[in-house]
Amino acid sequence: MARLAAEHATNDQVVCIKELCDESERLAEASEDYSAADTAFRNAIAESSGNLVVPRLMGVLKASVPLFIDVTVKKLVEETIRTHRGLADAIAARNPTAAHDAMYLHLVYNRNMIAKGAQTDR
Repeated sequence: MARLAAEHATNDQVVCIKELCDESERLAEASEDYSAADTAFRNAIAESSGNLVVPRLMGVLKASVPLFIDVTVKKLVEETIRTHRGLADAIAARNPTAAHDAMYLHLVYNRNMIAKGAQTDR
């Protein structure tokens, strides 16, 4: 999805992605609920991918974002801000490899946090 967004996003879509990244960052740094902005950011990337299926799958992700924020007790706020910024910048630079890598790192950090949470719940 990120790779495709870097390849296919229009200039207006890039502006939207960057603005939503800024908004998520502002809310997160203010310790406010950033889940709606985060979801909109992800939806904007999905829409800009040019893939007709990906945006339809975003409902699953939309439902998981607030849950994930609660599960991690907001421990990944700084990491989320950093990886989202890297992702938005890579898409704006039209760099598919950097966009892919930024998304991959974001997902790995999230997976590791969930795994740690599952281990401590045992």
